[in-house]
Amino acid sequence: MRKITENKPDFQSTEELVDWKIKVWEEQYRLDDRVQCLWQSLTPTVKEVFYESIILNVYIPEVPFFQQILLLISDLDTLYGGARGGGKSSASLMVALQHTDISNWKVGIFRLTYPDLSAPGAILDRALDWLHEDRNPLLKKEGIAPHYDRSEKLFTFPSGAKIKFAQVQHDSEADKYQGAEFHIVIIDEAVLFTEYKIVRLKGSVRKQSKDPLPTRNIYTGNPGGVSHDYFEDKFIKAVTGYFIDSKYTDNIYLNHEKYEQIFEDIKYSDPILYRQWKYGDWSAIPQGKLFKREWFTNRLFTIIKEKIIRWVRYWDLAATKEEDPTKQGGPDWTAGGLFALGESGTAYLTDMVHVRLDEDEVHELIRDTAYEDGEDVIIRIEQEGGSSGKMVIGQISRSLPGFDCDGETVTRKSKLDRARAFVTFIKNGGLKIKDGTTWINGFLNEITSFPTKGIHDDQVDVISGGLRMLFNAEKPPEPELRVVSL
Repeated sequence: MRKITENKPDFQSTEELVDWKIKVWEEQYRLDDRVQCLWQSLTPTVKEVFYESIILNVYIPEVPFFQQILLLISDLDTLYGGARGGGKSSASLMVALQHTDISNWKVGIFRLTYPDLSAPGAILDRALDWLHEDRNPLLKKEGIAPHYDRSEKLFTFPSGAKIKFAQVQHDSEADKYQGAEFHIVIIDEAVLFTEYKIVRLKGSVRKQSKDPLPTRNIYTGNPGGVSHDYFEDKFIKAVTGYFIDSKYTDNIYLNHEKYEQIFEDIKYSDPILYRQWKYGDWSAIPQGKLFKREWFTNRLFTIIKEKIIRWVRYWDLAATKEEDPTKQGGPDWTAGGLFALGESGTAYLTDMVHVRLDEDEVHELIRDTAYEDGEDVIIRIEQEGGSSGKMVIGQISRSLPGFDCDGETVTRKSKLDRARAFVTFIKNGGLKIKDGTTWINGFLNEITSFPTKGIHDDQVDVISGGLRMLFNAEKPPEPELRVVSL
């Protein structure tokens, strides 16, 4: 089985593609007892629909493995995934392409941001590999390539069937699909979506009463994210939904040894993420002694709707770079959060930088970020004791003329005591974090695990430091205008 999938030939026609798929399907059926048992349990109608719409479908250049077959034959709302490498993107596209020979077939595929949607290897990029005439010359050669509208991210097939890709970063982008009509809605990495967006996208799954085509919602994702609890309750605990657990070891198209290295790279530096990615462990959600996940996930914002009276960028600098193997649990991270204080007293975390770089690269990052933020943003950097800490702050400050940039001397209080000072404020909704960001998952994992041995706390230091400065820092007064007599 591995030999067939790892040596996929270059096809000269769609007939050759279909012949290859039949060969792989028959080999998989022979070698995988689970596929045999599943196939024997299906009705003749389900078998016929699956074989014609998947194995003989020239728009699908892969053969589904066991977990993907479970998704394709189901008619239930389904959460597919768990661990990384489980074939989520391919499985989603197979569902979307299953009935493209029928004129009124409509599918919507959604991702949180456009960069997430179109990044190399992401679901839209893979769809272009499968369907676009410039990337799949077989479809162009035989005159069956769907038309792709780049501005609308819409594939229209010769039959008239349509597959729409879209980002839903903000609530307003989810609202506009209230009047849409899809047979299938696929939310890719759905655990990153808020429940508000999920519910509104679900509402666009509908059809005419006499339409025989299937309708359902499909979600893909790994543990973690702002809607972890929502999906755990409804799918993992099997209250209302169907969960298909698929891991990298199930995926016949991956080199398992190379993929294993991805997990080893984070095994010690981020043990929570390691368990989520490798094992799809939904219980690997840290719960530290201070901060609860729902304090943050229930108070997200997309737009600040009040006047901002102060901006602060607070940095916690790392002493070691990524390649340093000597630090237990992996080297420290440099973290920098951008905070805003509203007239109401509400604090907003609008951005979080979280990187491992050497000292020169960190200084360059701080300078570049300062110019992006603007001169009205106060810059404070946690200053370690001793002359070396002062020197570092001095170097950075001198490189930013015109900016209010300085160090903040670390108090003698412990990290725990400094963070504890803001527990009540955060618990009561005083801090809101920006929805639809790429950093939110790592931030939530870290702050809700604090304090836990072996898990970094750089972003926790940024939160406590940033909130301190947000409420205590004052911009220096404007210099007086002096008239000098000549």
